[in-house]
Amino acid sequence: MKDGLTRRVQLVMDGISREEPKTSTEELLSLWRATGEREENYALRRGRFFRFCMGKIETPIYEGERIVGHFPYKEWNCNRCCLPDPLTPEEREQAFARIDREFMARTGRDSVPDFQKWRDIFYGGINFGHIIVDYEKVLRIGFGGLVEEIDRRLEESGLDENQRCFLLAGRETILGGEILIQRYGEEALRLAEEAPSGRAEELREIGEVCSRIASRPAESFWDAVQLVWFTQLLLEIESGVSAFSYGRMDQYLYPFYKRDLENGRLTEEDAQELIALLWLKNWRYPSKMSDPGRAVTLGGMLPDGTDGVNPLTYLALNATRRLKIFQPKLNARIWEGSPEEYVAACVQTARQNCGPMLYCDEVSVAALEKYGYSQQDARNYGIIGCYEMASPAKECGNPMGAAVNVGKFLELAMNNGAFISTGEQIGPQTGYLNQFKNLEQLRQAFQKQTEFALDMLEQRLLYDALRHSLLIPHALESILVDGCLQSGRDVSQFGAKLTTVGVRMSGLVQTADSFTALQKLVFQEKVLSLERLWAGIRTNFAQDEVLRAMLVNRAPKYGNDCDEADQMVRELGQYLCGEVQKRRHISGAPLRPGLFSFLQFMNGERCSALPDGHREGQPFANGVSPTHGVDQQGLTAMLRSAAKLDYSLSNNAATLDVKLPLDLFSGENGVEALSQILRTFFREGGMQVQLYFLSARELREAQKRPEEYAGLIVRVTGYSAYFTELDKNLQDEVIMRTAAF
Repeated sequence: MKDGLTRRVQLVMDGISREEPKTSTEELLSLWRATGEREENYALRRGRFFRFCMGKIETPIYEGERIVGHFPYKEWNCNRCCLPDPLTPEEREQAFARIDREFMARTGRDSVPDFQKWRDIFYGGINFGHIIVDYEKVLRIGFGGLVEEIDRRLEESGLDENQRCFLLAGRETILGGEILIQRYGEEALRLAEEAPSGRAEELREIGEVCSRIASRPAESFWDAVQLVWFTQLLLEIESGVSAFSYGRMDQYLYPFYKRDLENGRLTEEDAQELIALLWLKNWRYPSKMSDPGRAVTLGGMLPDGTDGVNPLTYLALNATRRLKIFQPKLNARIWEGSPEEYVAACVQTARQNCGPMLYCDEVSVAALEKYGYSQQDARNYGIIGCYEMASPAKECGNPMGAAVNVGKFLELAMNNGAFISTGEQIGPQTGYLNQFKNLEQLRQAFQKQTEFALDMLEQRLLYDALRHSLLIPHALESILVDGCLQSGRDVSQFGAKLTTVGVRMSGLVQTADSFTALQKLVFQEKVLSLERLWAGIRTNFAQDEVLRAMLVNRAPKYGNDCDEADQMVRELGQYLCGEVQKRRHISGAPLRPGLFSFLQFMNGERCSALPDGHREGQPFANGVSPTHGVDQQGLTAMLRSAAKLDYSLSNNAATLDVKLPLDLFSGENGVEALSQILRTFFREGGMQVQLYFLSARELREAQKRPEEYAGLIVRVTGYSAYFTELDKNLQDEVIMRTAAF
């Protein structure tokens, strides 16, 4: 059927819940150690271990499948390295001692700081994964072509020992990938001997596809879809399920689709089924709660300035809409040249809270060019994981590598550099809120706390980059990123063309609204004293609800098309993005700021009360979204506020939640109306939108009777989830978003 819900797709979907990975990582490590293999170079040892594992892990093929390949590990944790560590405890201890020495030598410190003290203020840690590798290259030259490239590089003179070992490690991992794919082909042929005639023919075809693409380039659309999935699977087996994202899949798969369609090898219905089966492979992972971040980017401007929407774009949207699943995560690029039909299809799909998230190309491309991307690379950006923008196959951006709690910067500024709840001194002494004579003095204190914290974050990222470079090589990932083969260095050792770290922010809007409230109520209208405000903040407004009501209801708030409040958010965002970019990654590249928070909006629970009326224990709003319930002037006013912000420095990403009742913008006319509203927002300067369609009544009923709402999907932040599987705090936060309706 054209919509992709064939009997086969339904059969595969029904069987997912019965599938469980069986390979034990500990058993693999025991088998490896029994071989006595002990290569001194860790990268090469890990590469050989990977090849060994590919000959041992299970290769199940399930009923009805045409796209095969299964994530094998029983022991699994999102954003954690899954391949067992072949280092001995003694070697690991020596490596950490070396990391400490290198860190102290670079910083001039006599010890490594206790970064745990800063856990409520910032997070810093280098990600493996969170990258878009060169899927297009794999399709073009195959794994065999990659081995040939490595062999040619190994023949060159002037390589040092580390470069040679890196290249050999890459060769081992590619050969390991060939082994695994070939084993799947052999398993398909084995099963064909026992299967009924119809299924036996399919299994023989699967065997032929796997045998062909184990080392050779893709020849057909089926080959290409299967090879893309095997590449994804191998990356995650090597490094972990950590937002390895597909980039512009509708672009690099389209030539195979077009050629097969023209020569009669493929029908549109068959292509839709293959896309649906690939989607189900991404849906099939060990935990429906931990987000694997397998993002797909659709549509948008091409490097030559033309539009990239094609028939595969619609097949991808249709697969998500018809299957009602939220992996892979769709992201849709929109610009002036985007067809109306495409924008409407994006909105219609998003009504199910499964995505896609929507990006404005003109604004995003300009921000990337300002950071230093070429025009071609900027126009070719893809989305990683949840929100983050990157150049496919050319960078190791670590876009979720750091997060800062902006509200906590303000807390320290108000309390002389100490936490209000514990009194622990963490930042410089800059005075107390009730001592400041004007808003400018508080701003100066805030800036000192911010800059001190960002300096510490820069050191935290340095430490983690050193740890990553010594302890977590990723040979397969590296071979598929431009620059590593040429430099002879792993992505963890900054071999990619560009290596940096993204810094996301939580509490930006609440902090700006706090400055606005102070300016308006304390220093301009003088209806509120700093003494009373300071007392209320220190007691979390427990004894002065009238004060909190005044802060919430009388002070202007961002999200209502109020220039006074909106300008405060704009200026604060510009300042924070500028300060982040002043800090450098060990590679020398500036850190990349992002006006989004991901789950760090929950950091509001660990921030003191603030002058905007925020209570300690309450989450912040996400990204550049207004505080829950304060945007009282409607959707268009909220979008006008967000369009006033300066996204030119936010080259990592920005997020705006657009929360709508389920019955609003329904039907064909409603979808068209919302599409036009969003296009107007983008024309006025907005960068990104994620749509939430919510029903407060339904969500509250689901909390009471979860067994009756097991399939209820909600948008959490950069990912979707089943509402009943969220913890109570997140459920309550999602319900808070319905305050306006």
